[in-house]
Amino acid sequence: MSTARWGFELTDSIEVKHAATATEFWSLLSPERSLFPKPCKLLYRGVADHCWHLTPSILRRGISAASDMQVFKEWAYLETFVRHCDSIGLAIPNDSPAFREKFLNQNTPAGPGGAWINTSAWPPPEMHALLALGQHHRLPTRLLDWSTRAYVAAYFAISDALRKKDACRGDRLAVWILDIEKKSLFPALQVVTVPGGNNANLAAQSGRFTLLTQKGGRGKPFEGQIELDLYLLAQPPPPPLKKVTLPISEAPAALKLCSLYGVTGATMFPDYYGVSRATEDELSTPPPKGAISLWWGSSPKEVGKSDKPVTAYGL
Repeated sequence: MSTARWGFELTDSIEVKHAATATEFWSLLSPERSLFPKPCKLLYRGVADHCWHLTPSILRRGISAASDMQVFKEWAYLETFVRHCDSIGLAIPNDSPAFREKFLNQNTPAGPGGAWINTSAWPPPEMHALLALGQHHRLPTRLLDWSTRAYVAAYFAISDALRKKDACRGDRLAVWILDIEKKSLFPALQVVTVPGGNNANLAAQSGRFTLLTQKGGRGKPFEGQIELDLYLLAQPPPPPLKKVTLPISEAPAALKLCSLYGVTGATMFPDYYGVSRATEDELSTPPPKGAISLWWGSSPKEVGKSDKPVTAYGL
């Protein structure tokens, strides 16, 4: 069921605005334009495919039948992440012998933070900073990434859509907008904020996280929704969630707008990976009108399906 309201399409009670052009998309996400009645406190999340639900990465990899086994699987990712950090001298947040004994020792009675028994308490707040660090370095976790800046979310939607174009079911990318002003009305929803002092990516991206808690017990499955959008839809209306979409065909033009506003792979990831990502973004997207297009490894006449166009400026 779809109806129109304030320029949004109302689909299953979530308002969706389908922008036709990169310029319209940019205007809709402008910080000068509020998509919710004030007072509001907005978070933004960009996704490559507008069909995707708001599902944490660790839960896209299958869910164990027993909640304690699921907790152990998620904890094992963290413990292994820490072990490899130790092997090359990388610091982790909240580190101390006491922290490691309580939260990283699987032989601790009742498990890390008691989570083997009371799985509803997973993950304990003391581990949130470690989860956030892992999440921002591609470790699958129960957290969902958000930003307080709309154009940061737009960059990730655009860049990821261009990188994963063949894997997307839909033909549009999207930015989700979540109003957390009244989050107390949604008891399973937690907003996780951690210091950015030891997480440069988090600071650069003005990052926040959401965590959807679930009820569980030893030997019993987790209860409750894992997709944030479906959880919010099941609560009394209206849901504090909206979505703005853009045709993927408009992504190159939108990526150019990101660059003009200083939102690039390099500024989102202030290290050599970010520089490489920004380079890939710039040189693998279709050239704007008037730019010279180069091709890897062959002349234009010899270009095959596997060749990627590269844009050169100022030649």
